[in-house]
Amino acid sequence: MDSISNADKMFSFVLQQQANRSSIASYAVANGASLLQKKDYTGAVAQFKKAIGLDPNSLDAYSKLGSTYLMQNKTKEATDAFKQVIRINPTSADAYKDLGNAYLQAKNLSNAEKQYKISASLDKSSTYPPYTLGHIYVQTNRLSEADQQFRKVVALAPKDAHGYYGLGLVHNKLGKYDDAVRELSKAVSLKKDLASAQYELGVAYNSLGQKDKAKEQIDILQGLDDTLASDLANTLFEPRMIAALPSTKTFNILKGPGTLLSSLDPSLLTPSKSKNFNMVFQFNTEMDMPSVTNPANWTISKAISGSAGTYNNGVNLNSEREAVIPRTPRIITYDPSKMQATLYFTLSQNAAGNATIDPSHLVFKFSGESLTGKRIDETADEIDGYAGLPF
Repeated sequence: MDSISNADKMFSFVLQQQANRSSIASYAVANGASLLQKKDYTGAVAQFKKAIGLDPNSLDAYSKLGSTYLMQNKTKEATDAFKQVIRINPTSADAYKDLGNAYLQAKNLSNAEKQYKISASLDKSSTYPPYTLGHIYVQTNRLSEADQQFRKVVALAPKDAHGYYGLGLVHNKLGKYDDAVRELSKAVSLKKDLASAQYELGVAYNSLGQKDKAKEQIDILQGLDDTLASDLANTLFEPRMIAALPSTKTFNILKGPGTLLSSLDPSLLTPSKSKNFNMVFQFNTEMDMPSVTNPANWTISKAISGSAGTYNNGVNLNSEREAVIPRTPRIITYDPSKMQATLYFTLSQNAAGNATIDPSHLVFKFSGESLTGKRIDETADEIDGYAGLPF
């Protein structure tokens, strides 16, 4: 009887010791959480490790330890901690999700994908794994798979803006801008402060040529997310030709139909004489030097309609006297500090010395790109004297 009684006492003592250790471990976890709120990461880690030392199977301690490491961008340590949570509880969907987050932060997309898939299989009601998988697939250009994942999110949570945002993002990537507008409009109707959706909606509008609506998105983003507002403004920004500027040797684009070529320069009073002229064009941003100085990216032509008007106002009485217009300039120079290109081109007098020209209806057009690689805005890539402003 005494030996049994002693065994019972020993067992009771062990249980009491274990209870005490568990209690102290819980206290250490609570203390670590308090330090974490104060952003004392070193102190919090020490407390969580203390808790694990007292209770090696403390899910809470390992989970909080992993989260703390992620806050410090210590992804290897975080990964190890979350693996311990899975060891203790291999059916925890949250544990696989947390491990996926650690891999994702480490930019290990392959392993992150595996963990999110397991998490999704363990908890089919959660939108987090499919939503995050959708973004991984967008990053890896697996847009069809991304679309499937975001549709799962919408099916699970039809009143959650994020699923519609994901679908809109995919549609933008695929160039399906009308579809993108539909999904993103739904997203922002459900959550007006979802800045990423507001940004993508601006991108879609811009791609559809709806500039005014795209600009409205910039206004919405300002104050909501200034970085995205700036990014969208940069996306909408397009290089433009601003004006043709006067120069001492410039070609007078204000002279109208029937202008004698010799009136542009006295040297052209001589039959068959040639004269070099130049035009200076102002841009709204710095242009790419090889692009802007390439003669193949410039054309000189006779206006035929629209904003440019019509050469000789459509009257062609003395076609044999019309000066020959060069198709492209001879040479172009560019001053990046002033964002100005100077075109040099040659006009020649005819043998009779009576050539005429319509300077106001000569159209100068540029088809190149800016320093950042953006194509010039097609609504402001040409100019003539008749229009006065680029069109």
